[in-house]
Amino acid sequence: MDMAPEGIPLAQGGEDRDGLGVDVLHLPLGPVLPFWPAGLVLHCSLQGDVVIDADAAVVDGGSHGVGIRSRHSGLVPAAAVRCDNLVALLALVGTQDLAARARSARDALLRGDRAGPQRAVERLHRVVRRSIILRWSLRGVLPLTPADLERHSLPDRCLGDAYDRLLSLVERVRAEVNGANPGAPVGTERVPWDVVPHLVTGLEIGTVRLAVASLDLDPFPAVHEVGHA
Repeated sequence: MDMAPEGIPLAQGGEDRDGLGVDVLHLPLGPVLPFWPAGLVLHCSLQGDVVIDADAAVVDGGSHGVGIRSRHSGLVPAAAVRCDNLVALLALVGTQDLAARARSARDALLRGDRAGPQRAVERLHRVVRRSIILRWSLRGVLPLTPADLERHSLPDRCLGDAYDRLLSLVERVRAEVNGANPGAPVGTERVPWDVVPHLVTGLEIGTVRLAVASLDLDPFPAVHEVGHA
């Protein structure tokens, strides 16, 4: 019997934490998904709406990050990569107007414009910090303690929940475009892609994309298997 008619997997049997028989659904996220890290595939096993296990792989990777060149000014600034991740998180929350501002700043950075990104990011910084919608939507999503950071070799910027990481991301972009902080190059202080399955295990499927977007992942440099939780 075909267990994946039309490519859609059927639920299979499994045991929950109480030893009772429940359905387990296998659901892939990626590699082609709006506002999702390019090439990342998360194969999630679900009981109800909770991720109980996950595998991660990368497909169609390439040379990304600081190796990317724009048509306007050579190497892409790290701030432009971070703006792109900011676009994804803001869009997933549903704040399309703020995502558009972050996109505008990213495009200006790629053009080599200095004044445009500064104005856009300053306005974005003010609005993000005042936004009740962002706070309500992201508070409590993937909270990470100092012990979690040490266990998974994560940078300090990942401390707290998705809302804390959003504020940290905006602050870092703001500092970089204003020249107060040249910013860490893409690839440093990065979140290893192979820890993503561990981080999403136990989350409700509805929050997985927000959680992943909040991690500010650097583009992956090559195609290969990256982990198992």
